[in-house]
Amino acid sequence: MEDDSAETKEILREDAPRIEDFLGRGSMVTVSARTGVDLAGYVCDQNESGLLLDARDPSGDSTGYEFLPWSSIERVSAG
Repeated sequence: MEDDSAETKEILREDAPRIEDFLGRGSMVTVSARTGVDLAGYVCDQNESGLLLDARDPSGDSTGYEFLPWSSIERVSAG
């Protein structure tokens, strides 16, 4: 079996994030849930169960903490 790591390094941008950075505590993300609701906020924590956000409204004010099980999440975007 050949090592594909050299080819992968050529394809990825140098600034491509890793999961621990992308979903790390304090990262600002926007989450699209299967319910059709998009939530923006700062990551508080994440584990095998889901993602805990300090949710923010469009003005940036906190609207409380939201827990989203992974099964309810369709997409997570950095923002």
